[in-house]
Amino acid sequence: MLKQKITEALTTYAGVLLWSAHYNLSISLNLKSKGYEKLSCHIRALYQRHVAQSIEIYDYIAMHGTVAQIRDMVDIPITFDTAEEAVERSLVQTLRLTDALESLMDILLQAKDHTTYATFQYLLREQFEEEVLLSKLIDMSKNRY
Repeated sequence: MLKQKITEALTTYAGVLLWSAHYNLSISLNLKSKGYEKLSCHIRALYQRHVAQSIEIYDYIAMHGTVAQIRDMVDIPITFDTAEEAVERSLVQTLRLTDALESLMDILLQAKDHTTYATFQYLLREQFEEEVLLSKLIDMSKNRY
């Protein structure tokens, strides 16, 4: 069974992932409605990745005998003026997600929960990849991708 502190930290991060997923879905839908089909697909892939990651975390918690609670989500913006602004907002959210993940990993290390740390260490690499992708998409959006 996971320590309460670890369960809470994992649950919090999974909730942040879900919010980020829905935020990216909102951005994707907005981009698609404005004719930015390729940008929309890239952002929608982030949505799918974040949903899958959050489910993996919730399953991990359940595997350890605890039921994680999914918390309410605050409002998600649905409109953006330009494609560049939309992708920039996705990058800002991704950077926040990276900070939240680094905080989670710090908690895992401080608690000496090396198994959980090792299980989710791949998320750090994926966050870096998302930051790189979004930076490239911002450049592309400036050129009507």
